[in-house]
Amino acid sequence: MSFDKSPLERLQAISDDFEVWWDASPLVYSAWKEKFLSELPAEKREKFAGWLEKLYNEKKPEDSVIRGVTTNPRLTRETLDWIPETCKPWIKEIKEKHPGASLEEQAWMTYTKITAEGVKKYMPIFEHSNYKYGYVSAQVDPRLITDTREMLRQGIGLKALSPNIMVKSPATKQGVYNIMLLTALGISTNATVCFTVPQILAVAEAVRVGKEIGQANGVDYTQWRSVITMMLGRFEEAKEFKEQAAAVGVDLDDLAVRHWAGLAVCKKALKILAQKGYESKLLLCSARPGPTVDNKVKVWHIEKMAGEPIVYTMNPDMIADFLKLYENEPLESHKGEDIPDDILAQLIKVPYFRQGYYAYGLSADEFVNYPPAVTTAKGFAGDMRLLEEFVEKV
Repeated sequence: MSFDKSPLERLQAISDDFEVWWDASPLVYSAWKEKFLSELPAEKREKFAGWLEKLYNEKKPEDSVIRGVTTNPRLTRETLDWIPETCKPWIKEIKEKHPGASLEEQAWMTYTKITAEGVKKYMPIFEHSNYKYGYVSAQVDPRLITDTREMLRQGIGLKALSPNIMVKSPATKQGVYNIMLLTALGISTNATVCFTVPQILAVAEAVRVGKEIGQANGVDYTQWRSVITMMLGRFEEAKEFKEQAAAVGVDLDDLAVRHWAGLAVCKKALKILAQKGYESKLLLCSARPGPTVDNKVKVWHIEKMAGEPIVYTMNPDMIADFLKLYENEPLESHKGEDIPDDILAQLIKVPYFRQGYYAYGLSADEFVNYPPAVTTAKGFAGDMRLLEEFVEKV
């Protein structure tokens, strides 16, 4: 079997409500594309080059399969490795213009410069779609996850860079409040560090309340969107999940069981968002390959969500894997498909899963201490320090 269209183009064609986004700085797409194609067998390069040209059409962005972008501190730091010859002059200029600024301030200026240059590549999509697509997510400093005032200040600053900026704020109690405040100001948001149905619903309700406040005060929402991220792989890979599962006899080494866990949370959240008429759209990220079915590696995290009204953001490595794994594999809608009853019966035994799956499994005060939230926030904070170290050395 052979397909003319790429797996991602076919995936998006199943339903117009399914959006494919790029999980990296817009500035690195060309460099990544060149590297990816150079590593392919010669006989596949022409076909894949055509696919990648459609994925992000640099000459005519509004015709691209990709409709938006997510970034985070790690991805911004990686931009410096992908295109150092572009970024280093920016850093030198920042240091020359702001010699009295602290390292942290210079690093944040570098972060915003990379963001400001990247969003330009998606403005044609933003304008052509009448502001429905073309958003680029930029994250507040992850070391501020419990400081609403400072997150709000940074969020307003990030939005000022461009109308198609979408501010990423963590789904902690304080971060959710920040999302409500940003929404009341008409600022697009993306909830991050989010793993559970309780967090997703808390954000959706905060967005609803914030928009009601904004509308009552005449705020313009014609250039506004809200998405809520569910970090699939990070949810499933928490060591506490594996430990608790082992204690009750659930085998998470079986990837079919483990990958259904994250999918179950997503499917549950989607149903509730639709039932309650929330305007926020679910965004999935951190997909992982697996399981193996009939001797073929699958990516259930993506395949099983085909046709659902979601955004799926994929980093360059996952895009490369998905294109190769599904090069000649059919894709079909799995909209409304539920987790198998026997799998759910196993997972429900695990306290960690119950906290993530049930609408009242966690209180808002518990969001910040949920295991993957702790490890993810720690990792993101480390990425900010790495960014600062790079800036210091230039």
